[in-house]
Amino acid sequence: MPNIYDSTSSLEVIRRICGDKWKFLTICYLFNGPRRFSELQYYLEPIAQKVLTENLRELENLGLLYHISYPKTPPHTEYALTALGKSLQPIFQDLIVWGINYSREQRRQMREENGQGAANQ
Repeated sequence: MPNIYDSTSSLEVIRRICGDKWKFLTICYLFNGPRRFSELQYYLEPIAQKVLTENLRELENLGLLYHISYPKTPPHTEYALTALGKSLQPIFQDLIVWGINYSREQRRQMREENGQGAANQ
């Protein structure tokens, strides 16, 4: 029998990862490979630097990504997904496909309702 606390903590982890649009999008961009901080900031515009920094730290604390600092001139840091982070790709893809299908169905229903409403007038 599953422990109620296990499912509660599992749901909390899912909420921490997917409950924030910036984290979800950050992970999606990192599926394509390592990215510099400035690249992520560009892709996630209009995210604030502070918010991106906080989200990257939290994702790192969750074990989903890591960073590599290069002591070049100028110095830069790259962020990449861990194996655990990469394991989210099929799950995120399924969520995205589900969202696309849901949106299509909603639009179809709205067209039907609008068509019926116009026919009744």
